[in-house]
This record gives sequence, C-alpha cells and structure tokens, in this order.
Amino acid sequence: MTGNNHASQGDDRRCGHCERQSGECAVRCRDCDGWLCEDCAGTKTIECGCGNTVCDDCARTCNECGSRMCGDCAYYCEHCEHSLCEDCGYRCRMCDDRLCSDCQEYCEQCGERYCPYCCERHACANTQDPCYRDPYEGRPVREPFTFGLEIEVDGNHDTDMLRNHRLIAGWCPDGSLHHDGSLEYQSEPMTMSQLTEIRRLVERIATDTDNTLSGGHMHISRTGRQTPARWYWALEALDGTQCEALNMRHMTDTRWCELIHGDYCGKDTAINDTHRHTIEFRTFGPWHHDTAGRLDAAVHYMHAMWRFFQKFPVPKLKTRDIQAMSRVAATQAINDTNATTAGRRRI
Repeated sequence: MTGNNHASQGDDRRCGHCERQSGECAVRCRDCDGWLCEDCAGTKTIECGCGNTVCDDCARTCNECGSRMCGDCAYYCEHCEHSLCEDCGYRCRMCDDRLCSDCQEYCEQCGERYCPYCCERHACANTQDPCYRDPYEGRPVREPFTFGLEIEVDGNHDTDMLRNHRLIAGWCPDGSLHHDGSLEYQSEPMTMSQLTEIRRLVERIATDTDNTLSGGHMHISRTGRQTPARWYWALEALDGTQCEALNMRHMTDTRWCELIHGDYCGKDTAINDTHRHTIEFRTFGPWHHDTAGRLDAAVHYMHAMWRFFQKFPVPKLKTRDIQAMSRVAATQAINDTNATTAGRRRI
C-alpha cells in the first residue's frame, strides 16, 4: 500500500519544462522547488559549487566571471544589483558595500576602492594641502599683522562655496568631527582689510547638525614680542561675558582648550605655541552662520592686543598692565562691533 502511494506521488511530478511526468529520477530545483524530468535535468539545471541543484530559470549568473550559482550563493552589487559570485566584486573601503567592477571607483592616491558616494567623501578626495599666500607680498610692511582661521564644519554643508572662495587655502577631514560631510578649512593669512570678506563667507555657512565639537582656531603672525605667556595673561583677564561675545570657550569648555600658565603645547590648550610662523589660539569656537556676528569683535580684540604687545620689548610689561589692556580692548571691540551690527540692521 505504501509503495503504491510513492508510485502515485512520483507519477504526479510534472517536469516544469516539458510537462511530462518526471518519474523516479526526477530532480528538484533547490530555489523554486520545481521538478525536472531526467532528460531535462541534464540540460536545464546547474549544480552550484555548494552542492545545490537549480533550474536554468533560478540559476544566477555572475556578471564578472560568468559562473552560475544558486540563490543562496549569489551576492548583489549594492548600487546596480548585478549578480556576483563569492569570489567576484569589491568591498567599499569605507562602507563595506559589495560592488561590481562598473560601480566601484579606484583612488590612485591611496589605492583603495570605494562606492561612488564614499569616493567623493574619503580623505584623499577631501584634502587639499594649503599653499599660503603672503597678503603683503610686494608691499613691504614693518610690522605686519595677519590672522588666519581654521573653520571646522561638522556635518553636510555647501562645500563648493568654501572650496571655491579665494580666501580658503586648503581643506581636509578632521578626526574630531563625526557627522557625514564634515571638513576643516584653512584660510589664507589675512589682513584687517579682509575681515569683512571672511565674515560674509562665515555668515553663509549653515549646517543641520550640532557643531559643539567644532573649533574655529585663529592663527596670528608671530614675532619676538608675541609670547604665549603674554597672551595667557590677556586671556586670563577676560570674564565669561566677554569670552562669550568673542566666541572664546576656554572658560567653559576646558576639555578642548584649557588655559594653563606655562602649558602652550598641543591640541588641548587654549594657546598653542608649536607653529613656526604663527601662534594658534584654540580657544575660539566654531565659525558659522550663528557665530559670524562675533568674528569682527574677536579679530579686532586680537589685533589690538597684538599691537599693544608690539610696543613693548620682553619683559617690559607687567601682568596688571596686560590684563587691564585686555579688558579694555575686549570691551571696545565688543561695543564697536555691536554698534556696527546695529547700524547694518538699520540700513
């Protein structure tokens, strides 16, 4: 009785290609569960490397090498959905997406393969080493004051606007920035006459992410009279309200820019004295649309103190004189900027 049942089931197997009863030698497709008779199985199936047998309709063909496989062993390009076998295709170096040869992009600088999205955003594509221009070139100046900005933007933004601006010298990724599209831009050395132009550029920087981890480090020209100790006492004299108005953060965010007497070296100090031609002030917070209104005051304060230090050889200044001048310079710079901003609004 049982044998008759098996025979009946075997007789009911219809070949998916020729519609004949498949009989006892029928072959079943691993992917679609369809049956093939013995004759059709010899020409209409493939045996995958994993041991599975699949019909022609279900078999996948690798677009790279032409090998055929079952659905379990097939991979797909994440961008065009071409079929790929296990040995073919590439992994994007950044996002690990599997890619066919048509969709992967090769970087000649680092030798890695990327998907189109990551290729535009990886470090090589997003780096231009700055070649700084002297703003006083051809115009000899006895005591040239210059300032430059490092503008960190954490998140997607208008990169073309910044890259194509004449005051931007270079750009690169920064390890402290974590959102997609983040970059740090280095400005050219600038004179006071270019302050309005750089502020207008900063006013146009907008992101949809929190930029609290960004910085707007300012570099000023170095001379023998511009010592980090003098600048320490100048910054130490400012109160919280003045620091806020100047976009300084050494009183509230000491993790990134701690103001310590005698500590003027490294990435977590308010005053970094390790550069050959400039002194770097890491106390400044990010520069973008919401902080652009403080840039004029910050630069005017730095300029006033720079000029003050230039008048007195080291060590002809007393601490109390530096601190008194610092408070006056900050108040004046903030008041002048507020008055100018109010005037612009009336116009």
